[in-house]
Amino acid sequence: MPLTEFGPVQHLSADAVGQPGQRRFRLRAISQGGTYAFVWMEKEQLAAIGEAIETTLEHAEVDLDPFGPGEPEPVFPLEANLDLDVRAGRLSLGLNEETRRIVIVGAEAPTETEGEAVSLEFDFDTARRLRAQINEVVAAGRPPCQFCGAPVDPEGHVCPRSNGHNPEE
Repeated sequence: MPLTEFGPVQHLSADAVGQPGQRRFRLRAISQGGTYAFVWMEKEQLAAIGEAIETTLEHAEVDLDPFGPGEPEPVFPLEANLDLDVRAGRLSLGLNEETRRIVIVGAEAPTETEGEAVSLEFDFDTARRLRAQINEVVAAGRPPCQFCGAPVDPEGHVCPRSNGHNPEE
């Protein structure tokens, strides 16, 4: 599986495309050399990346600068013009002890044909901003049912804990 190493990224952000219940989640990255990439994933994968970032920051024992004004979001090209577009079947996150940077590797699920993989490396301040952004993106979805925790569509949902009836319908 070919691995594209971005090295230290110039920009890294998370967002979702589509309406709640139909959203697709991704990391958007720009390398120092100006290469653009999207790494698509499930909502649960994005949330897990956010939690792993938080754990890594806690264990790294770093002093972070207070949040200043955020950098403006860069304009990303249309998907057809991306340099790399990966649908992550596998994700991993770790700390490069030498560079003191966090590394995310997103790889397509193994298939009979070779897939792509991308490695994104970023500093602790970028990690903290990304973690906050992931929290916002994940929380912006459908509200959870108060009984079973499953997402509730605008039309309601069949709640197994209320015997198929949800009083919030």
